[in-house]
Amino acid sequence: MAFFTRVILAVTICLSLVSTVTSSPALQKAYFGPNSGKTFSVPLVHNADVPRHGPTEYLKTLKKFKANIPDGLQELVDAHKATNNKAVADDVGGSAPAAAHDGDLLWLTPVGVGNPPQQLQLDMDTGSSDTWIFSTDTDKEDVAGQALWDPAKSSTSHQILNCTWSIVYGDFSTSQGICYQDTLTLGNISIPNMTIESATTVSDMFTESAYMSGIVGLAWPSIAQTLPPQKTLLDFLPQILSEPLFTVDLRHNGSDGSFNFGYIDENLHDEEVGYVDADTSEGFWTVKHTGFAIGGVDVKYEFVEARDVIIDTGSTLFFAPDEAVDQYFNNVPGANYSYKEYGYVIPCNSTPPDFIWELGDADGKTVTGTVPGAYFIYAHSTDEMCYAGLQSLGSFSEMQGIFGDVFLKSGFAVFDIANKKFGMAPKPLNTSNEKREVDTGSEGSNNDADDDAHI
Repeated sequence: MAFFTRVILAVTICLSLVSTVTSSPALQKAYFGPNSGKTFSVPLVHNADVPRHGPTEYLKTLKKFKANIPDGLQELVDAHKATNNKAVADDVGGSAPAAAHDGDLLWLTPVGVGNPPQQLQLDMDTGSSDTWIFSTDTDKEDVAGQALWDPAKSSTSHQILNCTWSIVYGDFSTSQGICYQDTLTLGNISIPNMTIESATTVSDMFTESAYMSGIVGLAWPSIAQTLPPQKTLLDFLPQILSEPLFTVDLRHNGSDGSFNFGYIDENLHDEEVGYVDADTSEGFWTVKHTGFAIGGVDVKYEFVEARDVIIDTGSTLFFAPDEAVDQYFNNVPGANYSYKEYGYVIPCNSTPPDFIWELGDADGKTVTGTVPGAYFIYAHSTDEMCYAGLQSLGSFSEMQGIFGDVFLKSGFAVFDIANKKFGMAPKPLNTSNEKREVDTGSEGSNNDADDDAHI
């Protein structure tokens, strides 16, 4: 048998896009009074035009989860930003426009706040619990083109006396402010008396995103940063939804995805959804990462001890455990770790192998699936080399993995609030790295085998 750090060689496997070994029982509908029984869908919008920058996304994730920032990373990101801003300004004759979306990085949803609804573009984030927004309360120095919510223009808005909130990030910057209750409109439903956290000051990493006016938190209430504690969206949703769950359908280089609430659209996935238990004790959607394999390599690696990983729609990259990432790139010709870029880089013209993942839980349920290798050709670092969409957090965080949007694009995801489960199912995939306006529905996986097999 072959071994490497804390990972063992297991059995020969051949996996298709997602294979469910054991799934949870069918979800039961739950109703909570006269206002229950609702379902709604919110569309996603994004722009794949602006060049991506891998180290910037790495830095954002480290800051978000309060991890240590390696020396030099902030300076690298600042230098890139200055160069990119100058290039944009030069291209438009010296005029610096508001920042555009940063490529296939961030999907935003139109959300209404107040009565009548004031529409804002917000980030639906399973990695945080607070719903906070830029507003007329925000320091003008922290506003750089964001649409602002004005509580004075809402007939249903009232401030919660003596309530404040403050979020500290890994670079010790903060976003903080005061609390209101107001109506939150998502899709075709309105949630009255929702806690709206109005920012008075905002961390630079959000000020720089002119197209985004805040966050809708979809993690668990225990990590909300309001004092005294206030209800979060996950407190409200079970009272109004037909089924207390939501689904996430992100599309590679496309704007045709959605967050759906209260139902599972059977047209968005190809096979039965497989579920594993989620550990919510730390406030996140945390699952066990039990093993992995690499397309074209007839072995499966199992962790001696399953790794806790967070499913996070608010992080761009796929951060897997160190051993899995190192082993994967050992099988990618031309790949190397770039100390200059703080991550793995691969030849841009290569065809990387697929990454086959396995999630499990204490009851023995497992779900497996594949992230197409094409998704790992993420951002140019030079003309020939690209920053990879698969990375590890390294020694800068105690967290073992954060499965962000690069992971979520590879399947149809279900977040079951009532049963505290996370599910995935296969869906038709696009693997082109060209921008798309409408998803073609073409399947994409460069796994060597076409038939299904289970671990």
